[in-house]
Amino acid sequence: MDKKEICLALGQGGARCLAHIGVLQIFQEQGIKVKKISGTSAGAIVGAVFSETEDAFITEKRFRILLKSEVYEQSGLNKLKAHNVNGVSFWEQITTRIRGMVALNLAQSKLGVLQNINFKKCLKILIHGNDFSQLRVPFSAMATDLITGYSVEITSGDIITALNASAAIPGFFPPVPWNDHLLVDGAVCCPVPVEHCRIHEHDITVAVHVPAAINPDYGPENALDIMVRSEEINMRNLDQIKSSRADVKIFPDTKNVGWNELHRLDEMVASGRAAAKKALPQVLATIASRTKQSTESTNPVGGPLFQECHKYLIRL
Repeated sequence: MDKKEICLALGQGGARCLAHIGVLQIFQEQGIKVKKISGTSAGAIVGAVFSETEDAFITEKRFRILLKSEVYEQSGLNKLKAHNVNGVSFWEQITTRIRGMVALNLAQSKLGVLQNINFKKCLKILIHGNDFSQLRVPFSAMATDLITGYSVEITSGDIITALNASAAIPGFFPPVPWNDHLLVDGAVCCPVPVEHCRIHEHDITVAVHVPAAINPDYGPENALDIMVRSEEINMRNLDQIKSSRADVKIFPDTKNVGWNELHRLDEMVASGRAAAKKALPQVLATIASRTKQSTESTNPVGGPLFQECHKYLIRL
C-alpha cells in the first residue's frame, strides 16, 4: 500500500460541492495520492474534472472559466440565483422556482424545466475528454434508476452523459436514458458514495460531506411545505448514514450557500481547504495505522509471534 494513498467519496450538494476542490488541493499539497474517486451529483462533476486533470488547481481554474462563459450565461443555471428564498435548502428553492415561473403546467407536460443539452455544454467546458478511459484517476459517478429504484454506479462509456445523469435534478432536468436504465440525480439513493469509492477491501476511505443547513426558522404554511421539509430531513439523515461508513469524514462549513450559488466559488474552496487541514492529522494517522497493519500481516517475521520467539531465544 502506498504510504499516502486514499480513496475519496465526494457527496452531493450543488454549489456546496465546490468545497471538494479545496479538500483536493490540500491533499495534493501534502502529497496524498487519490487512488479512486466516486462522486454523486455535483460531487461527481468535481471528481471527474480532477480525475481527468489530476490537479486540483486546474480543476478550480476550469470552474472559473465556466462561470465566466457565455455557455453558462445561456444555460439558465446562473439565473437561478435570483430566485433564492430564506434558507439554503434545494427543495425550498426548487418549489419557489416553480411557483415563480408559474411552471406547474410545464412540469406536468414536460420531464424537466431545463434542458439537458444546455447542461451538457457546460459540462464540456469542465471535461475535455469524452470517455472514462481518458481519465487519469479511476472514477465512478452515481445515479438513480427510476425504473428499478436503485442506485447505479457508472464506470465506463461517455463521461458527459454519465455526469448529466448523476446530476439530473428531478423536476429540473429530464431523466437520462442509459442502457436499460432511466437515470436521475444520484443523491436520491446514494448522496455520499463511500461504498463505491474503494478498489480493495482495505483501502482507506475519506468522505467529504457538504449538506445543506436545515433552516431553523421553520413554520409550515401548507401541506406542500410539510412535504418539502420532510424530504429535507430524510435527505440529511441519509447523507449522514452514508458518510458514516468512511474511515475519515470531512465536513466543510457550507455556511448559508445555496445549492445554485456557484458564484460563491471562493468561499467554498476556502471552506474545503480549512476542513481538510483540520482533518489532515486524522487522515495521516489512519494511513500510518493501515500501512502498519498491512506490513505486519504480510510480514509475519516482524509480527507479535516473531517477537515472542525472539525473547525466548535470548533467554536461552
